[in-house]
Amino acid sequence: MSNKILVNAIEEEKKFLRKRLPEKLAIPEFITHNLKYDLFEWQREALENFLIFQDPQTELEDFPEIKNRPTHLLFNMATGAGKTLMMAALILYYFDKGYRHFLFFVNQNNIVDKTENNFIDPTHAKFLFTEKILQGDTVIPIRKVETFSQYSDGIEIKFTGIQKLYNDIHTERENQTTLADLHELNLVMLGDEAHHLNAQTKNGKSAPLDFEAEITNKTNSDEVERKGWEHMVLELLLNKNGKPSENVLLEFTATLPENAEVQEKYRDKIIAKFDLKDFLSKGYTKAINLISSTFTKKERVLHALLFAWYRHQIALKHGIANFKPVMLFRSKTIDESWSDYREFLQWSQNIQGSDFEFLNRLSGNLKTDENENEQGKTRTEQALAFMREQGLETSHIADWIR
Repeated sequence: MSNKILVNAIEEEKKFLRKRLPEKLAIPEFITHNLKYDLFEWQREALENFLIFQDPQTELEDFPEIKNRPTHLLFNMATGAGKTLMMAALILYYFDKGYRHFLFFVNQNNIVDKTENNFIDPTHAKFLFTEKILQGDTVIPIRKVETFSQYSDGIEIKFTGIQKLYNDIHTERENQTTLADLHELNLVMLGDEAHHLNAQTKNGKSAPLDFEAEITNKTNSDEVERKGWEHMVLELLLNKNGKPSENVLLEFTATLPENAEVQEKYRDKIIAKFDLKDFLSKGYTKAINLISSTFTKKERVLHALLFAWYRHQIALKHGIANFKPVMLFRSKTIDESWSDYREFLQWSQNIQGSDFEFLNRLSGNLKTDENENEQGKTRTEQALAFMREQGLETSHIADWIR
């Protein structure tokens, strides 16, 4: 069996088309004329990949069954690379193909609230479409809806969090979307930050779902994952629970988990790949420095505190007043976050200069890379060199942290 991923096969096809049939790569005018912003190079390339996939004449020998099932694709694009503009372009594409009903869902409700105006409010600064969406001389309305109409003259988008979507489908109430209603329609589903939707695969389990039990704000994250989002989204919606389906699922994520099962699952779905390293190489984002190490959790925290101290000292040296370095520490769950916070306070309040002795083992614990954005060892050595030049000891850093 081939280990090739879909985007590789598409790119090979694109090389042929660019030489022989470049018109196949042309972005439809209905898309370009109705987007408020021009597409960046990487967005155009992602859209070209999508158009190649959609072309009925495209034959993908490594994926012979891919056209015989509902479309399920994933766009792996770095944060800040313009995922939402890609979504707007794809909404226009599918409207032009006859789709009217779009279901936009994410894992967190606050992301839904932040995103809505980008799609539906022409007066909003970050509105993604032109003031009027035109198909010929016809103005196409775009509406936010709670329930889809059977017949629509425009684009209808239902914005929802995963929790609400789950409850809508599994608990019948008056004036609410039901699974039966959704099965009557051809849907395009847009899943933002798709890595939240892979719990079942990552955990390697398919626990039976209790369709009668709602998910509430008190439901812990493990229980939410145990419900099996993939069953709801893939089986009940995308595949209409085994009925003939023309539904579409388009997932977007900046970070696809490296878990082997997840990688295999998405091998035939990744249609575009533009990760953080690619984004950095284009020069359109802030310069960052990725650091890989084998330090313990405490040592990683102290390492971050060293950089915070170093930035503060450099700011003082250059006369920058009230400079406050910011550190963000990520935990997988809320419970873990509170536990890590308590540990952070304990380490910070009781820190001693000797706690930084682990930095003497840099060569064996920090991974080096020729990439200019992966210079953790070099940057750490610069901070320590600065400390020595100023005649300071690690006890000075400990005093500053406390």
